[in-house]
Amino acid sequence: MIYQTDRRLDRNLNHYGCYFVSLAYFRPFRMGHDWTASELQEAWLEAIRVGAITGDLNTDGDMDDDGEAVIVNPDLLCHVLGLPLKYKDGHFPLDTPIPEGAYVITEWYNPDTKFRHFVVGQKKPVQFDPIGGGSRTVREGYPVSLRIYERVEA
Repeated sequence: MIYQTDRRLDRNLNHYGCYFVSLAYFRPFRMGHDWTASELQEAWLEAIRVGAITGDLNTDGDMDDDGEAVIVNPDLLCHVLGLPLKYKDGHFPLDTPIPEGAYVITEWYNPDTKFRHFVVGQKKPVQFDPIGGGSRTVREGYPVSLRIYERVEA
């Protein structure tokens, strides 16, 4: 799997793509087709073009301002990524029962850095951290909520 920190990807994806890459991880994990860096980069740009992810709203050349690089349409993003998933709307507590066959992305929080980060896995060691080598947020933080995607028939 391509990590969000891969230098072949643009800097916005490198810095803000953890949820996007955690969702994209479903493809090689469950569908058996790995991404190339160029495919993943193009999917990121397409998701911004079609409005699944907010872009550079104030046109200052980055995506580090409030409201930028936010997944606003998870189902459209699944379509862009070619994933047979449907978002179960909400940010769910960690004790939420997971439906059979569902795919879960977990939000982690580090109280020291105040960073939030998305990964696949609710316990350490996580199944997939989109930061190659593992993130400080997971290493020093804790899980806070779940994003649940249910599988749909293609």
